[in-house]
Amino acid sequence: MVIEGVELRPAPPTDADVLALTTAQQTELAAMYGADQPLVALHPDIAFTVLTLDSTAVGCVGLQPVGPGLGEIKRMYVVPSARGWGLSRILLEAVETQARERGLTRLRLETGTKQVEAIALYTHHGFHPTPPYPPFENEAVSLCYAKDL
Repeated sequence: MVIEGVELRPAPPTDADVLALTTAQQTELAAMYGADQPLVALHPDIAFTVLTLDSTAVGCVGLQPVGPGLGEIKRMYVVPSARGWGLSRILLEAVETQARERGLTRLRLETGTKQVEAIALYTHHGFHPTPPYPPFENEAVSLCYAKDL
């Protein structure tokens, strides 16, 4: 499915659109989970992809290196007004392509128990539940998933 007006662009973590989108995501998660939300710093080598719709940034996803062959999806987010159109699927496919291009053979991610749409997206695209990995092993609201590429 092609959505008119959608463009993807690479961006560093200091990009203004990335900062705005990840701040909005963290605000939304804080409202959803309160003090239960795990706060995790990003790796300095994280690479973001920004999704624009008619030249307006409406989504992003980060690919964070973890170790040989392993990457982690971080800060995947689509603004509420742009949800339901398949934009998160476009972001997920883009980050998987980027991971393969970097020689990664496995992707992992963490999401929350209340994010049912995200859980459905990830499982539909071949991510399988895994035991929680650090620093999420003691987080009751965290669910971890992984996919071999």
